[in-house]
Amino acid sequence: MEMNLELFPLQIISGTLLFTWLSACMVFDLRFRQVPTVLTLVPLALAAVWRFFLGGWVLVLLVAALILISDIPSMKWPIPLATLTALSLLFVSGKAETVYGIMDIAAIWGIWELKTTGGADAKIIITLVLLFGNGLLNVPILLAGGVQGLIGLVARRKAIPYTVSITLGTVAWLWMVAAH
Repeated sequence: MEMNLELFPLQIISGTLLFTWLSACMVFDLRFRQVPTVLTLVPLALAAVWRFFLGGWVLVLLVAALILISDIPSMKWPIPLATLTALSLLFVSGKAETVYGIMDIAAIWGIWELKTTGGADAKIIITLVLLFGNGLLNVPILLAGGVQGLIGLVARRKAIPYTVSITLGTVAWLWMVAAH
């Protein structure tokens, strides 16, 4: 198997930055049960710009629409409006990865809107989907979360910092992608 040595340093640098960011989020979540806003909003904005310039305007448009829907103060039905927005974007999505990304971003936003997950967790996962442009990234994250949830259940913990599952799932995703 031949390696592309020109991309190798860039992959090491970007992988190191990604792992450092996820580790910082995880440390804050484990120590303080809260991730600072700067660790979630800045990467989210940078990932949106990155995805837009790569031609992923559909995912960026969805994230922008969901932010607007969340910020409307008297919105009575945010989830049906968000669902309608996501469904309408499916018609212009094109690639399968974009379809998975739309479904993933809409689902993550929905569980955040229902207060089932924290805002930092939602922003981190949405940032990752924007970075990689593929919602299938969430599969290993969900599997890691299931294992973490079982461990938390056995240990009788009420709150589990989901950034651990996000980090482990992302590492697993990168490993699976690199293996192909």
